[in-house]
Amino acid sequence: MCGIFAVFASVTRPLPGDAPERLSRALRVIRHRGPDASGTYVDPLQRFAVGHVRLSVIDVSSSSDQPMWSACGRRFVVFNGEVYNYLEIRAELEALGHQFRTTSDTEVLLQAIERWGQDAVRRFNGMWAFVYGDLDKNQFLVSRDRWGVKPLYVYQTRDLVVLCSEAKGIMSYLGEVPRPDVQAIGLFMKYGIGGESSQSWFDSVTRFPIASSAIIDLSGPALQVSEPTRYWDYPLERHRLALGDAKEQLAWLLEDASRLRMRSDVPVGLSLSGGIDSGAMAWMVGDRLKTHLQCFTAYYEPAEQSELFDAQRLASLFGHSSVAVAESNDFNEVLDDLRDAIYHIEAAHASPAIVPYLRLCRRARGDVTVMLEGQGSDELLAGYGLFSTFAGLDHLAQGNPIGLLRSWFGFASDSSFLTLVSEVGRLSSRRLYEAQSRRWGSSGLLSPAAQDARPEVLFGFQPNRNNLDTALRHSHEHGLTNLLQYGDALSMSVNLETRCPFLDYRLVEFGFSIPTDLLVRDGFGKYILRSTLDPYLPKDVCWRRRKQGFTNRTIPQFRKMLNQDNRISGALHLAADLGIISHYAASVEVQKALPPNIMYRFISLAIWCAAFYGEGKGSMRHKLFNR
Repeated sequence: MCGIFAVFASVTRPLPGDAPERLSRALRVIRHRGPDASGTYVDPLQRFAVGHVRLSVIDVSSSSDQPMWSACGRRFVVFNGEVYNYLEIRAELEALGHQFRTTSDTEVLLQAIERWGQDAVRRFNGMWAFVYGDLDKNQFLVSRDRWGVKPLYVYQTRDLVVLCSEAKGIMSYLGEVPRPDVQAIGLFMKYGIGGESSQSWFDSVTRFPIASSAIIDLSGPALQVSEPTRYWDYPLERHRLALGDAKEQLAWLLEDASRLRMRSDVPVGLSLSGGIDSGAMAWMVGDRLKTHLQCFTAYYEPAEQSELFDAQRLASLFGHSSVAVAESNDFNEVLDDLRDAIYHIEAAHASPAIVPYLRLCRRARGDVTVMLEGQGSDELLAGYGLFSTFAGLDHLAQGNPIGLLRSWFGFASDSSFLTLVSEVGRLSSRRLYEAQSRRWGSSGLLSPAAQDARPEVLFGFQPNRNNLDTALRHSHEHGLTNLLQYGDALSMSVNLETRCPFLDYRLVEFGFSIPTDLLVRDGFGKYILRSTLDPYLPKDVCWRRRKQGFTNRTIPQFRKMLNQDNRISGALHLAADLGIISHYAASVEVQKALPPNIMYRFISLAIWCAAFYGEGKGSMRHKLFNR
């Protein structure tokens, strides 16, 4: 788990003479991603340069530092991520006559591409963003994992391509902070769309597509970049499968996915809430793999109203130790944490959970370097209550009104009948969906450019289609990618590697190929997972209909402190000066009158503006112009 950088240029406009210094600056700003080692290579012809910062996890010796070169010295890779099935691929390559100098997954990736070309990525079970270079062909393969666990940002002109694990690295190389992309920010402010968007919050800085690869060709004088092509996609059909057989397959897949993700030469821990997903991890690792981990749980006081008790109960049940991570009630600490989180995410995020998650990662890093998580289960196995509304509509289309009532009753009991009516209306009409933002006055608070932002695809009901299937695909391909973006950014900000067994591509293919009635039944989402875990987890955890959630005081703290901290007010005015919000919206009184979740978006946006465009000592502009 690391950070990578690469820059490519044409013959007519080669890299500048200070490219090595620019490269060093770019690596310094992402050094938190890889504090253990760093390496660079600059092409003597000034056509390209690459750099790497390393967090040592597999084969921690210096022989696995990067860029890693092939035995012939003509091919190399800079790689961020993990190939969990590297031992199996290595055995396959050794049977074909390959020899290895290290015990790392990086060398396996390098030799796999040497052997099979860009088709090698189809064999990888893991998370990655990498650049592989072949100096004989003067071609470079760029690839990103199936779900976008590992980030890869791109800046591209006719004569220049810059790639980096973080947009900050691109800024450091270019020596400037691009203007805000107001359309991308408008999508967030109105709809909560974030990391799933192809466009970052910085003009001309995009995200490389997930599940895709591309070729950069320097064999001629021009810089040629192919369109990214997908190497993986979701199964096209679901097939009938009995519940008993499905449970058996799910248990085996989850066990093997967990086994692969336990491979590490450094200590491994577990992020454990009081819910079913991380509970499944606690059971699988402790009971099936016979391994006992440190488990980390974030909570707010009073502890009895948090999920700490259930998390400790699950840890004890499966032989793990429990570490409680108390969250701060001090506003200044929370504000500092939110600033840190937004700086590393490089955008605001709709969920205030980024603050306790950052603190959890900091605490875990004191004891472990790798942390397992239950992320990805809800989007795969229909864990969110809202999926029941889609399942109910499918029942109605199939002439089963009883199924509709059971599904919608399940959702209503998880939230409320009023929420059910509201969500059904919103998901039935794009006009009502877009009207949501107008209810809190977006037309008067956002700039015209931000107000004009419209999502290409909306999460909503579709006529004459399998609604649950469509909703799951949208949630997994878009919403999950957004969550993974902040998860990687925050964990790597403290050089902690997180691993998610529910993101094993075999599990995903399984989840998208079984009947949807195994996912949502009688209003219960994740029905197949609950049924599988029923003999092992406490019944009140396994069959809890309402998500326990996390009591988060970040938003109430900001509402209380708006009048007492002029830093937020000044940052709001900066957002207005940048043309993102109106000057009217910069008023503290206006902000206090907004719904809490919308106020939090504005404050988060303001903090982002200050972090990247402010004049303060910690801002990105200060780092660029006062180095």
